Amino acid sequence: MTKNIASLIIAFFLLFSPLCLAEEEYDAYYKNYEEFVRVVKLIQEKYVKETKLREIFQGAYRGMLEGLDPYSQFFGPDELDELKVETEGKFGGLGIEVIVKDGTLYVLTPILDSPAFRAGVMVGDRIVKIEGMSTERMSLKEAVKHLRGEPNTSVTISVVHLGESEPVDVTIVRDIIQVHSIRGARLVDEEAKIGYLSLISFQDNTLEEMDKAFYELLNKGMKSLILDLRFNPGGLLNMAVAVSDRFISNGVIVSTKGRDEEQNQVYLATGSGTYPDLPLIILINNGSASASEIVAGAIRDHKRGLLVGTKTFGKGSVQSLIGVEEEHCALKLTTALYYTPSGISINEIGVEPDVKVELTPAETKQLHGHLNKANIIRPSAEKPQEEEKFVDLQLQRAIEILKEGKLSSYLLTSVGETQEVPLQKNANPGY
Repeated sequence: MTKNIASLIIAFFLLFSPLCLAEEEYDAYYKNYEEFVRVVKLIQEKYVKETKLREIFQGAYRGMLEGLDPYSQFFGPDELDELKVETEGKFGGLGIEVIVKDGTLYVLTPILDSPAFRAGVMVGDRIVKIEGMSTERMSLKEAVKHLRGEPNTSVTISVVHLGESEPVDVTIVRDIIQVHSIRGARLVDEEAKIGYLSLISFQDNTLEEMDKAFYELLNKGMKSLILDLRFNPGGLLNMAVAVSDRFISNGVIVSTKGRDEEQNQVYLATGSGTYPDLPLIILINNGSASASEIVAGAIRDHKRGLLVGTKTFGKGSVQSLIGVEEEHCALKLTTALYYTPSGISINEIGVEPDVKVELTPAETKQLHGHLNKANIIRPSAEKPQEEEKFVDLQLQRAIEILKEGKLSSYLLTSVGETQEVPLQKNANPGY
């Protein structure tokens, strides 16, 4: 039995080993293969329950990938089916994206208007328990398995919010998660004709929805635009490029660089379908990730608009889905990094705003809850309820800059130079 295991493992690794290795490299490979064989043998002989060889291998694959970065994963057949459902934009669950980083389960971001968002789960929350089970050393696969479930069933998670030390229990009723692209397209200042468009994801239909919303606002007399990318976790690379292309008429939008030549790509503006050159401000925060950061970085580097808010998440990597056809499995592997037009990698660094408007944890929590109500699409003539008292400080600052007519003076500052701007907390910015 042991001999068969060893033969199988060595044959597997030899199949994927580089053909042109120096002698000392071969020695290192074989030494590690032998150790792997011994570990597998010990598991099969000593573990309390009998374990199938296939299960050991798949567990090893998961460990290999999860040890690389928070985004690389191994997908078995069932997980591939779940991934297909997710990419179609409709699935059952809580509506949060989670990652495991340094052994801790974090919320990357909740989807706007999802059950998790409505329950108060926020960007950067640490999930320390799921139904009373500690998430310490819990794999991403296991965490997702416990979080998902049939619609109308509930799950209780214990989360530690940013700026707090004690966990709170949050019970969430699962629902069908329908991922939309656009929320809250309206004029936020009738007199100055300032348009507001909240882009909450980058899906197949994002460009179509954004075009429709933009031109509806333009027909209402819009003279400037605020594009809200806060709490937008990203999505499709091609949609990030297409959205950027609407605002940038020529030049580089984003580039990707990896070890393989095929991963080195440069995405250029086409000049086709470019929007009118209206004054533009983009709102960003630590919930703006991936595709959102591509758009923000391109706008900033081309000085096409101003970034207002706080630093973005810093998810600047490309994941490729690589099939293992024989076993109906796949690897989601980080294969490249994003670079802004000026050649800056945003991975683990994020995009800094041009005008920083920091919020306290309490203000962030208020904003988080308020956006869920304020971003629901309504006729532009319909006003919010009179009891609405919340002031979105970041949106307010963007409106002030546009109304002052000083956007160009901010854009004259060097790329990446962040300005601290005093706020006037005395107006409700059009909600």
